[in-house]
Amino acid sequence: MLAPPTVLMVSKPVVPPWNDSGKNLVKDLVSHGERFRYRVFTTHGYALPSERVVSEPLYGDAGSFTPSLSANARVFARLLERDDAQLRHFFFAPNPASSQAARLLGLVRRMPTVQTVSSAPRTDVAIAPLLFADRVVVLSEWSRRRVIDAGIDARRVVCIPPCIEVPPVDREARARARDRYGLDGEVVLYAGDYQFSHAARTIAAAIPRLLRSRPGARVVFACRIKQPASRAEEVQIREELSAAGASERVTFLNEVPDILDLLAAADVVTLPAESTYAKMDLPLVLLEAMAREVPVVVADAGPLREMCEGDAAVAVPPNDPAALAAAMARLLSEPMLGQRLAAAARSRLDGCFDCWQ
Repeated sequence: MLAPPTVLMVSKPVVPPWNDSGKNLVKDLVSHGERFRYRVFTTHGYALPSERVVSEPLYGDAGSFTPSLSANARVFARLLERDDAQLRHFFFAPNPASSQAARLLGLVRRMPTVQTVSSAPRTDVAIAPLLFADRVVVLSEWSRRRVIDAGIDARRVVCIPPCIEVPPVDREARARARDRYGLDGEVVLYAGDYQFSHAARTIAAAIPRLLRSRPGARVVFACRIKQPASRAEEVQIREELSAAGASERVTFLNEVPDILDLLAAADVVTLPAESTYAKMDLPLVLLEAMAREVPVVVADAGPLREMCEGDAAVAVPPNDPAALAAAMARLLSEPMLGQRLAAAARSRLDGCFDCWQ
């Protein structure tokens, strides 16, 4: 019997904490892809628990939102070496430096390549020069159309939505997280960014409106602090909510180790981002919320529109705090509506976004 082909996965370090959609995508793919063997880049002392995976301790640590220059240099040097891989699969947000480096590598070590666009560039950036591989994988139909419209041959482009493991609903997770974080009343969760979109500002402006109709509601910010600008945005939002007299019903948790339990603790999860720049097109946190039967509200913009197919989520105009507040208030006040939405979302997950399908 022939040995399965080996794929070298070129990405950030595939190690805990699992707080980055890009490396989560790699972890899930190598965990479920039974037709191949894989090489992945990790840190010293950590190996993925799979007989199909060879873990290479290339990185010194788990890294940050933006890989360091030295980390990128180590990756480039490693890719100049020979190994048993028959294909290289790149996972990163396309940028001029990394794309040019990949092209140079292709001249030195020619082999089939796949490039998964884990996070699409801003819409004002020309995307075609950043796409170098034989096959380009995008995560949404919105990105597929964008890439083809930019002049990339449609035969090179494949749309493969991100997937998650859809678990049985854990009814105890809600109580665990609420007790751990002292959450009371109706909980709205925002697990997004402070920067890269206007989502955090839109939610902050919606909170006083929401509290006028649902005074017992509590809004939770669970956001990664990716850069110093994130912290500055958080501070300003805190100050504005305090001035509006709404701070007592807002909890700032930032990054948490048990985001799945926190999702289960919510009554509504929202991501009203007008752009998914610096995020996965269809964010895993929204798919995980749907899996836990929590209704989701997104902005009617970009790839997030696709979350709403089959009535699986509610869409509101981007940058519209009044519309966002009204949508959240309606879901909180009409439990049956939320249940219908959650059922539709779970059905869509089972059909489109389940790792085991």
